[in-house]
Amino acid sequence: MNTPLVSIIIPTYNRSQLIAETLDSILKQTYFNWECLVIDDCSNDDSEDIIKSYIKKDNRFKFYKRPSFRPKGANSCRNFGLENIEGEFVIFFDSDDLMAPNHLGVKMKALQRGDYTFVVAQSRYLNNEQLNKTLENQYQYTTKDITPINYITHKINWLTCDTLIKSNLAKQVMFNEILMSGQEYNYFCKIILLTENGIFIDDVISLIRYHKTSIRGRLRDSKRKTYLGYFFAYWNTYLEVKDEAPKKARAFLIYRCYRLLGKLPLKERWLERGIIKAILIEFRVKGFYYLIKLYSKRII
Repeated sequence: MNTPLVSIIIPTYNRSQLIAETLDSILKQTYFNWECLVIDDCSNDDSEDIIKSYIKKDNRFKFYKRPSFRPKGANSCRNFGLENIEGEFVIFFDSDDLMAPNHLGVKMKALQRGDYTFVVAQSRYLNNEQLNKTLENQYQYTTKDITPINYITHKINWLTCDTLIKSNLAKQVMFNEILMSGQEYNYFCKIILLTENGIFIDDVISLIRYHKTSIRGRLRDSKRKTYLGYFFAYWNTYLEVKDEAPKKARAFLIYRCYRLLGKLPLKERWLERGIIKAILIEFRVKGFYYLIKLYSKRII
């Protein structure tokens, strides 16, 4: 098997209690030709010292701080990492998750089965069996199902750490730095519109953690925040892909925005003007029916 350089990008913020375990899992990889860029989002714990101790052990680790002129957040760190990688392939990973020892090897072997530009594997939670049942159901598809329509409309799904992507493809789009949720969905909607030449493999090679204090965890505790988070993810994705996405995909995104907008209090419907225009563009005459329901707040 050829062994091109794989770049691993890890954004981190105050993960001093967990990041060592993540870096240890990378050190144990059976595929040796990698570099790991850890981008610190201005932590105020001991993360930097821990990461630098790993650099002393192995110079394949690299440490960066998010530049102060860039917005705070994991998306900014991922974009900054993309600007500094040297590898032919890239993986986005989180600073509290774990790679199986064969993680890189399995993905690289799969890519070399054909002229694929990205590979999708599977993840499971380390600490939430209930969510694992949901997660397992999300991977019920095959390589032939990897299409823009299927991904954008949620018929297929994957997590950020599930993929390995050719770097020249990954660099063609950016993570949206203003989104608080749905970042990976937004990013991969844009990727898959560039190419659907990916391969799905039925291997669980990432172990992820669930945190109630994470952004996703906090959103689950508040219906209002959940609706707002999803609304902005779909709306921003629509704005970014509407010139390339097929009509069915555009309609799906706007219909999701419309449903979520109807769940918000009237005082928070300040984006209605843009949504109204998009509803009429995508649904034509039927759009007037949706608008009547929206204003009467009879959306179920």
